Amino acid sequence: MRHAFDIAGTETEIWLGRDGAGYRLHRDEDQARVALADLDGPRRMLTVDGISQPVVVVAEGELLHVHVDGRAHVIRHLDPARRFADADAKGGADMARAPMPGTVVRIDAAPGQQVAAGDPILVIESMKLETTIRAWQDGRIGTIHVSEGQSFDRDAPLVSLTAGEA
Repeated sequence: MRHAFDIAGTETEIWLGRDGAGYRLHRDEDQARVALADLDGPRRMLTVDGISQPVVVVAEGELLHVHVDGRAHVIRHLDPARRFADADAKGGADMARAPMPGTVVRIDAAPGQQVAAGDPILVIESMKLETTIRAWQDGRIGTIHVSEGQSFDRDAPLVSLTAGEA
């Protein structure tokens, strides 16, 4: 079964297939042999094509917090039913919502500003991890619903973006 994830602002579909005693991870035309072994607590040993790296993985609802090689990453599982319902409901404007409770660290954009997909809009901190909220499409910043230093709850509106040329 294919699963979709938001990885660094990019929607990515992946799926696992059996490969002998292990698994093969597929993404588009790319594939890699993978294994994830438990160590202690949230620590795991991730092996990709024979290269092993210790990682810390913590699941929080649809979010995976992954610490690897001194860097923190947040990966969001995109629920299939909600993903397709959201796609049908879009009408040109879109909103980034808080993936978890946290605090706004920095705002890098202003209402009315043109942005390109991938441009940083704001930085939030949750569970001592900083996450950059990036433009998910070319467009114009509509409303920034938070301010620097402000705390917010999970699913709180952060920023609205109207689709269009960057």
